[in-house]
Amino acid sequence: MVLAIRLLTVQDYHRMAEAGIFHPEERVELIAGQIIQMVAKGTSHESAITRIDRLLRNRINHEILLRFQSPVQLDDYSEPEPDIAVVVPDALDYEDWFFSSYYAKLLVIALI
Repeated sequence: MVLAIRLLTVQDYHRMAEAGIFHPEERVELIAGQIIQMVAKGTSHESAITRIDRLLRNRINHEILLRFQSPVQLDDYSEPEPDIAVVVPDALDYEDWFFSSYYAKLLVIALI
């Protein structure tokens, strides 16, 4: 017997969060329609992010925008929260719109 797995959409995921299904301290992200618990951050993890930040800023300067631990909707079934998203700069730093899958395909350079 083969079981069918129902994949969650980003819209489903957002409704679950708004309904309070996830504990406020729970760190989860939606990957390929499945809710994945994120690994706990530690000192070495934070140090690595800081080193990558420094390296990228020194090498690339204002040609890119670095976004830290912000959700990026890649398609209808995935909204990871990468440690670092390297994106094309936006005048308002993406303040006025959600980072949707359409724009993510155009503007994301790398997810770390």
